[in-house]
Amino acid sequence: MKICKHFGVCGGCSYLDKPYEDQLEEKVKRVEELFGIKVDEVYPSPKQYYYRNRMDFAVSEDLRIGLNVRGKWWEIVDLEECLLLSPEADEIRRIFKEYMLRHGLCGWNRVERRGLIRFLSVIEGKFTNERMIFITSFKDLEEKLDKFSEELESMGIKISSLILGVNPGIRDDARAESLRVFKGSETIVEKIDSRVYHLHPNTFFQPNPYTLNKLIRCVVEMLDIRGCEEILELYSGIGTFTLDLAKLAARVYAVEENETAVKIAEMNLRENRVKNVELINERAEKVSVKYDYIVLDPPRTGLSYKLVKKLRKAKPRRIVYVSCNPETQFRDIRQLGYKIDEIVLIDQFPQTPLIESIVALKPR
Repeated sequence: MKICKHFGVCGGCSYLDKPYEDQLEEKVKRVEELFGIKVDEVYPSPKQYYYRNRMDFAVSEDLRIGLNVRGKWWEIVDLEECLLLSPEADEIRRIFKEYMLRHGLCGWNRVERRGLIRFLSVIEGKFTNERMIFITSFKDLEEKLDKFSEELESMGIKISSLILGVNPGIRDDARAESLRVFKGSETIVEKIDSRVYHLHPNTFFQPNPYTLNKLIRCVVEMLDIRGCEEILELYSGIGTFTLDLAKLAARVYAVEENETAVKIAEMNLRENRVKNVELINERAEKVSVKYDYIVLDPPRTGLSYKLVKKLRKAKPRRIVYVSCNPETQFRDIRQLGYKIDEIVLIDQFPQTPLIESIVALKPR
């Protein structure tokens, strides 16, 4: 069991002082008490440390680079180490701070919304050894990042891509309205089993690649398709589940609101030679849900009540609902009025209270 020197102050991990078996037991107990049923299967993460493929480190006005102080969104822990991403990420933060000091680059004041550099994001392909550095700024930096990748390489840290993203909005988000590529391209590649995924800084990808193959297989198996049917996939993102759902169905209709995610999904479909998918760039609430088989993978906030009402009216034969927030998932399932047929947990988030819940639903 490892303990980070920032444990207790940093809001990133709260379970570092618990043996992994105890973490898992506590998470399962919480879900079982919430749903009032026994969980069918529980899958631990093969890696308990350095498992994440992305971390967005906030940059403060006084050049602290790290995560929020626990319970204080406005205050940043100046991380010297973090056990979630990689040892190289620790070096990247240190080198970037020195680079900012030398070049007179200021950080960001979250309270007064002023400054320049808002986030330093590190995105890694765990199975391809590709790495992206994504720097989110309030405005363009002109040419002050040109030499940063060379400096990293001279310190033995290889990167595939270095991108500046400009976010002039008030939302405190490590996403950007515009991108400028200093090295590589706008995406890096990750491989999960035989699948190839392009990862983009403005899109979501499941955070733990070491559990992702199991997550995908659980969704496919729990959908329990009988024959060559059509599948509706809502919140389909960059096609994480779409590639395997396409192997089951005559056609998959994959709905995603984020335009960039749809473009990356197109790349992923081409890369994996998948053709029986129609990508629909639209909000989930605005499409027809009159399908027998539906996969849901909404954000942590869960489903809108408008979508719940549409699903209740359509009465699909089977729904598989994927969520990293069992509380909102449970709320939605109660509103849907469906019966839980199977529930599986996958621990995508060691050292934290979070867990991924996959629930197969059938009409009562």
